[in-house]
Amino acid sequence: MKIRCFVTTTALLFSFNALALDVKQRFDHLDIDKSGYLTHNELERQPQLLSTFIMWDKNQDKQISLIEFKNYLTNNLY
Repeated sequence: MKIRCFVTTTALLFSFNALALDVKQRFDHLDIDKSGYLTHNELERQPQLLSTFIMWDKNQDKQISLIEFKNYLTNNLY
């Protein structure tokens, strides 16, 4: 029983780490100018993302931080 619990916990930790890496990789791919933020210009090639830009931009600074990106994806897509 203890081994099963350990294996399950370990698998969950690896899946959460993989999810975090996947989000970071997506963000980095979209962040063309490597500024650490996503802007309208960078998302023009992704109309489905651009259409929800306002919902992502919680502090309304017209750019999406990695934290805003992660929070939006976690709450709306996963």
